[in-house]
Amino acid sequence: MNRNDAVELAVESILRDGCSDITSESLELGLIEQFRADFESDVKAKLKRGNVFEMEFRPLQYILTPKNRYIFDYRKAAIISPSCLAKFLAIVFQYAEVVENARIPSSENIVYSCRFSPNPDGIFDKNIGYSNWRENTRERAESEDCEFVVSCDIAAFYDRVNIHRIESTLLSIGVDPALVRYTNDLLLFWSRKDSYGIPVGNVASRILAEAALIDIDQYLLAEEIKFTRYVDDYRIFAPSLLVAQEWMNKLTTRLFRDGLMLNTGKTQISKAKKKGQEDESEQHDEEQAAETVLKVITKLTGGYNRIARKFVMPSEDKHESFKGIDLDKELTLLSKQTIVDFSGIQKVVIAALVQKRFDLLMQIATVCSRYLYGLDYFIDMLLKNSKFIPEAERNRLADMYATLIDTGELYSFEWHCASVARLLSSSVYFRKNALIQLYKTPAKDVSTYASMIALEGLKGRLTRSEFLTIREYFDRSDEWERRRLLALSDALPDEERKAWGKAVKSTLTNDVLGTKLCEQVIRGGAI
Repeated sequence: MNRNDAVELAVESILRDGCSDITSESLELGLIEQFRADFESDVKAKLKRGNVFEMEFRPLQYILTPKNRYIFDYRKAAIISPSCLAKFLAIVFQYAEVVENARIPSSENIVYSCRFSPNPDGIFDKNIGYSNWRENTRERAESEDCEFVVSCDIAAFYDRVNIHRIESTLLSIGVDPALVRYTNDLLLFWSRKDSYGIPVGNVASRILAEAALIDIDQYLLAEEIKFTRYVDDYRIFAPSLLVAQEWMNKLTTRLFRDGLMLNTGKTQISKAKKKGQEDESEQHDEEQAAETVLKVITKLTGGYNRIARKFVMPSEDKHESFKGIDLDKELTLLSKQTIVDFSGIQKVVIAALVQKRFDLLMQIATVCSRYLYGLDYFIDMLLKNSKFIPEAERNRLADMYATLIDTGELYSFEWHCASVARLLSSSVYFRKNALIQLYKTPAKDVSTYASMIALEGLKGRLTRSEFLTIREYFDRSDEWERRRLLALSDALPDEERKAWGKAVKSTLTNDVLGTKLCEQVIRGGAI
């Protein structure tokens, strides 16, 4: 793919899929759509320069985001500026087809993740994915020559990928050496010369992650090991227990050679389930116990995951399971436990809604504020059920979360701060002072994602005096925050707003979106 086509595909990808599959950057997406031609021209011009260090790439911000599998389990997600992301995508898209052709063909039904095939719905083949992998895994386990299944995944895969191994692989499969050099220099720049790690949360990194596993997949094929893979999850199908252990040891040894290792806590060898064997969950279909219902609705929000981040209310015919739960007793038990299991939080949240015990929401909120793996779920419930929750209870909850912000108790938990900011930005829970405080507080040892969400929540809600107060922080803000401050400047009278735009424009160097937004402010246009 040539450079110009790659840039256009990169911008299409950003507009369709967002800057990340983890964070939300709605302002930037709107600006890219509005000024697409200028944005593409800027990216193309910078990619023509001789090396990565002249292409105006910026260092990454990182934010710890909760995983859905275990409590206290986080991943380090990258926040990449839109211009840098477009350049990164365009570099990788130019050789993505070469990477795809070097992988095990999709027709072999072995590797199911991120099959490069650009289409109107996405960058990857929409007909090959996680559900196909799960179905194929089940079919292989049911086959006559499979007696044991090894389930395993690579520990901290994205963080442990060796950048120089990617470089060697790309060169060996015939990628243009100049593009390999750009990729290598950029990844080393972003890793601060650490030689390990690719940024989590974007399409380009997924392609590079697949490239990093090409040699390992080919080794397993050469050893005649029967396996399937989805991203860093492997399934091995062995005819006996001894062979299962032998094949797992070969995979482990090969991973070590690339500086990778299996996650021992999640590695399992199990007897293959054959067709006709009743699944444990099916044995209890008639028992509509709360725990059974919880397992079903948790799967709706995260596949096989054990911790739900999104709230799903069980269907009305399942409500009976929650009507008999003694909420006072359950909350007392939760308050006394050292570590609270997520299903316990999930159960009392649903039971409180079913029983209309809104008076207990404050108590549940307190538990979720101590055990943060339940916070996203609880806040999502508050937003989705705000019309059912009495106003007095909503106000008590909003005041409690505003106090958490004011006292700085969530200071180092940027992701959870952002969740609270999203709650306090909604009309029924709105707390202006807390959002302003969230923007003013962070130092540079944490990411600015939470303050980005807080500033977005203030749009159209500030007085002139309030805006004049927070704009004093403009110089210490990063480009994400500055763009949002420009969007908030509609709190000023037109002439004052235009004058301020002219005063700050010179500070928006190398930010094409910020510059375009500032020019709109100077013209007096609506944002």
